[in-house]
Amino acid sequence: MIELELCVFKSFKIYQAKYGYRFSQEPFVLADSIDLVNGNIVDFGTGTGIIPILLSLRNANLNIYAVENNTEMLSVIKKNLQINNIKNVKIETDINNIKNNSMDCIVSNPPYFNKTNYRKSKKYFNEKFESYDFKENIKMFKKILKNKGLLCFSYHPTRLAEAILNLNKHNFGIKSIQPVYGNIHKSASFVIIKAKLNGKNYINMEKAIYLDKDLTVSAI
Repeated sequence: MIELELCVFKSFKIYQAKYGYRFSQEPFVLADSIDLVNGNIVDFGTGTGIIPILLSLRNANLNIYAVENNTEMLSVIKKNLQINNIKNVKIETDINNIKNNSMDCIVSNPPYFNKTNYRKSKKYFNEKFESYDFKENIKMFKKILKNKGLLCFSYHPTRLAEAILNLNKHNFGIKSIQPVYGNIHKSASFVIIKAKLNGKNYINMEKAIYLDKDLTVSAI
């Protein structure tokens, strides 16, 4: 059983694992980058459910699906939705349960470190390393997205070229890339990539975010 810790923010609270992998800034930046006013959106690999909660707090009119196949996390997600009185999020354990051509947007904060290229962390065990092939998931994303639907996800800068190649291979046109830095003196910690299904590449390099001074997520 996962030992939980309650984390309290200004406008919401959330349980997450007391030990092991814990969410960082990526969910906040990802949720803040979504400007969908209404429609259907799915968070793939939702973990604690933090991204659906942030999205719901900003817009209760969205139909949000939280997909998580780790059965240990399901009770945590339910608890977090309940304590924040979230009513517009449906939990799914398999993305294949979602109807084809039904989603306006997919958001994901996948584990993007490759075990062959990075030293394994004792602190985070397997959670920060790829537990599935993101290339294969792009194929599933194509099935459930509507035509011109948006895919928004975080990825490591060292794998940016790989991400672009795989997206283009499956008919996703890159719309924007936004680098996110811990502070001005360090290399980018991650990038936010937005791509449109059956769209053309027309890449807007968004203004960089510096987490030590720029993060102004309304839900924190």
